Amino acid sequence: MSKILLLLLLISGLLLSAAPQAQAAQKTARGKAVESKELPAINWKLVSTGFVQVFKHRNEEIESAEPGRFFPGAVAFALGRMDENGHFLKLSCGASQNCSSQRDELEERVVFTSFLDSIHTPKAPKSSLYDTRTWALTSLGDSYMKKLHKRHPDLFKRLGRLMASAIGAP
Repeated sequence: MSKILLLLLLISGLLLSAAPQAQAAQKTARGKAVESKELPAINWKLVSTGFVQVFKHRNEEIESAEPGRFFPGAVAFALGRMDENGHFLKLSCGASQNCSSQRDELEERVVFTSFLDSIHTPKAPKSSLYDTRTWALTSLGDSYMKKLHKRHPDLFKRLGRLMASAIGAP
């Protein structure tokens, strides 16, 4: 009789210790399901086509943008190609300012917003991912980019290749 009780206690103890692990697994699975609904799988062939079109449109928009649109006192120009340093934009901030960091930031904005426009985001409208005037990412857009980078560790290399194909770089 005592062996049966000992066996029942042992089995119930094992079941109780397995319950938190099962709950943790369910939470992880639910978290991934929520994330996959928020950011579904990416069809890279479709994204590459959309990215190229949106990226070219953004470069045209930069050419027609009024001074100070992206940064106060700065005028942006699209080069239409990549220069010897790998940049595709030129920013003029006046003689007293060095605006290379602003140029880098604007180039990043162009690439990231072009990418976000070319992927499916069913839970968030594009206007909630970035400022439609300056193309600066919102906290939600930044969060999406971090999640996508975590999901695709080679994301920035892929974006570089997409950008190069959009510009027509060798």
